[in-house]
Amino acid sequence: MATPTVINSLSRGVQIMRLLAGQPAGLGVTEVADRLSVDPSTAYRLLATLECHGFAAQDRETKKYSLGYGVLEVASGVLSRLSVVEIAQPHVRSTAFRMGENTHLAVRDRQFAVFVDSEPGTGMLRVETTLGKAEPLHCTAVGKALLVDFTRAQLLDLFGERPLQRYTAHTLTTIDELETELSRVQRLGYAFDDEELHPGVRCISAPVRDRARRVVAAFGISSPSVRLTRERIGEIGEQIRSCARGISMQLGYVPDGAGVK
Repeated sequence: MATPTVINSLSRGVQIMRLLAGQPAGLGVTEVADRLSVDPSTAYRLLATLECHGFAAQDRETKKYSLGYGVLEVASGVLSRLSVVEIAQPHVRSTAFRMGENTHLAVRDRQFAVFVDSEPGTGMLRVETTLGKAEPLHCTAVGKALLVDFTRAQLLDLFGERPLQRYTAHTLTTIDELETELSRVQRLGYAFDDEELHPGVRCISAPVRDRARRVVAAFGISSPSVRLTRERIGEIGEQIRSCARGISMQLGYVPDGAGVK
């Protein structure tokens, strides 16, 4: 495959938006310049261009820049194509209320799972997921659910031959381990993350399929491990699998044995 042509100024603009997304208090021109390793004059021109199009906004008192509301227009355009978000939303809300745990929906973007809907749990001790946040596929429940149909060749094409990044003592770090884990997800109908990304956090997720039986999203919950014990994984996993199946059927998915005419 030919190496794509990269427009440096556009690439830097995207980098700035990602920097601003992680800094709610904003960043000054010099701070942006330092992080991008460019001259302050270059950083200023890039920020001014983003501001002109609504993707950055400057606080007139602090002179710092933060994300502009233009990003919401772009984001809404993406979400509008994801009918699964609208269909899943009532399930996300009701599951969070019923289980008391953070409930979310994620889609795949390259090697990451990106949260496109989320509802916080009701407990005093709870796990938060942020809209737009990206987490690695290989060590999260939503990630494994999104990868459930991948063959070994597809996994190697996605991750390469190198060891997978380790986050905790429980993280899967080889394609062999991930392939074995995905076989279990296929068998059970749901995936779980046993403190593989964050110590003290367990997650359960199940794939959401469309009418063509393609995995288009992952539906699941995150919980402190003291509350979501290993003994409860099977019970909760079945509930999450059932919810994901309901969303899938609303998308036109027909389960095996349902009597397709």
